[in-house]
Amino acid sequence: MTRRGRQTLVLWVGAVVAGGLLAAGLVLALVPLLYDQVRLHATSVDASNWGYLAVRVTLILASAVAVAGPSAFVLGRRLVGIETPWIVASAVGALVAASIPVSVWFEQKTGLLIGVPSQPSLVVVPLIVGAVAGCATGAAQAIVLGPYVRGAVWWIPTVIGARAVANVATALVNWQIGGAGIRFTTSTDFYAQAIVGALVGSLIVGLVTGLVLVRLLGDFNPERTAAAT
Repeated sequence: MTRRGRQTLVLWVGAVVAGGLLAAGLVLALVPLLYDQVRLHATSVDASNWGYLAVRVTLILASAVAVAGPSAFVLGRRLVGIETPWIVASAVGALVAASIPVSVWFEQKTGLLIGVPSQPSLVVVPLIVGAVAGCATGAAQAIVLGPYVRGAVWWIPTVIGARAVANVATALVNWQIGGAGIRFTTSTDFYAQAIVGALVGSLIVGLVTGLVLVRLLGDFNPERTAAAT
């Protein structure tokens, strides 16, 4: 790996971790505020349902922008003009992923997942949810990367694998923080799960995707870089 490649990798991992922590903090700050507004102003069941849907969409978009912002800045140092398309693609991917009710399929045993066990799995469910989210986000981001780098299609399986592994690791960390339980038990557990989970998950995603990004940018192999120049 070239010196420039190492710099890109370090900056990328730092940006992904910073984005993950920023998104977690943003959600922790917005959730009680937005939910209180819905409970305060909703005058019917339908109004409450639409209000909570709007809150969910707002949180998804805010988180996606927070996560993608720092990494878009790092990408912009190498790929001119990619910042805004990268953020937009990440937000669209997040919305698409959120619209696929994988967790509901597991809980209700519907669709292709009708044969799943009655108890939630700490590995299978997070793995599939992460893979689906990674597929949607990775595909959208690969479209943006396409005009800039060769082999951008490899970004899709990279993000799928990174998000799947990160989701499993986060679920296991949350399970441990929650006292070997699936759900948090105190407000301290809730905040600890959000922050530690974001740190662990984003670190894994940053490392995996960073290595592939350096490869795509031509900085992984000194000979390849020299040949390109």
